[in-house]
Amino acid sequence: MPASELRKWTEYLRARPIGWREDQRTSLIMNAQGVKKKGHEIFPTLAAIQEWQDQREDEDVMRSTLSKSVFGAMLESANKK
Repeated sequence: MPASELRKWTEYLRARPIGWREDQRTSLIMNAQGVKKKGHEIFPTLAAIQEWQDQREDEDVMRSTLSKSVFGAMLESANKK
């Protein structure tokens, strides 16, 4: 297996830890029974998913902010070369 594929699998498993589906299901059942906490506040696997999503959103905001700036235009022109 090439190192690049191994890195992609590592990123995938960090974003979607083993057992997250079961924890998600349990969280939904608990919420239906009246538990007020969100799933990522209870289960570490769901917290990892939430952290990964927050990180991606932060990166998207940063990219859109940079793309609107002069610095972003400079980076874009440098990447085209």
